[in-house]
Amino acid sequence: MKQSVAGVSPSHRVTSIEQLEFIYGDPAPTSLLKEIDHISDHYRAFIDKAPFVTIATCGPEGLDCSPRADPPGFVRVVDDKTLMIPDRRGNNRIDSMRNSA
Repeated sequence: MKQSVAGVSPSHRVTSIEQLEFIYGDPAPTSLLKEIDHISDHYRAFIDKAPFVTIATCGPEGLDCSPRADPPGFVRVVDDKTLMIPDRRGNNRIDSMRNSA
């Protein structure tokens, strides 16, 4: 049998969202409930206790995902749509800030 990308035969390659949906089936209803357009009280409590977050941004050069960490409470919930995350000196690449410009 002919092998292709990473040893996966062409007949086993998934090349569309439709194929993925067929393989995995419908999402569990409860998993859809977590997708909301605001910071809920439950998420706020989780954020207040978190010592670590990652910030993913997208720009002309692609995707960047940067870690941020400090003692719990370093991320502040301003309102149900806004977080304040302090900037700390690091590698000075400023990828996240470049992408949001």
